[in-house]
Amino acid sequence: MNDSVLLPPATERTDGLKPAGWWSRQGERILCELCPRECLLKDGDRGFCFVRQNVGGEMVLTTYGRSTGFCIDPIEKKPLNHFLPGTAVLSFGTAGCNLGCKFCQNWSISKSREIQRLSEQATPDAIAQAALDTGCRSVAFTYNDPVI
Repeated sequence: MNDSVLLPPATERTDGLKPAGWWSRQGERILCELCPRECLLKDGDRGFCFVRQNVGGEMVLTTYGRSTGFCIDPIEKKPLNHFLPGTAVLSFGTAGCNLGCKFCQNWSISKSREIQRLSEQATPDAIAQAALDTGCRSVAFTYNDPVI
């Protein structure tokens, strides 16, 4: 039986890892259905992105609530330069990416395997509060692919 999990379960895990959605069981493995790579993972395996992992037959997020860094940028630096012109944007990202671009300027961040170097303070609430505290009127998820 190949049951799909589209949304993460509402219950918390006892190990503190964040449950993930968009996956299904495929026999002894689980299939990540979040991006076109469709990684088929055995227990303990991580996807190409290195963010999603099969732990005990369930998909978890290994970088949820953690960031590789924050930066305050002028909005004009982003592809949204006509959105709130003249304002600052709080930029942040996580480790991991489902792309493999050889020319990536953020490769050391997006393909980092040093998960422990991530900040512990990047929950959605913490990011929103940081934007308010720094006077940023917008937030940009950057450095890697926000899908993952």
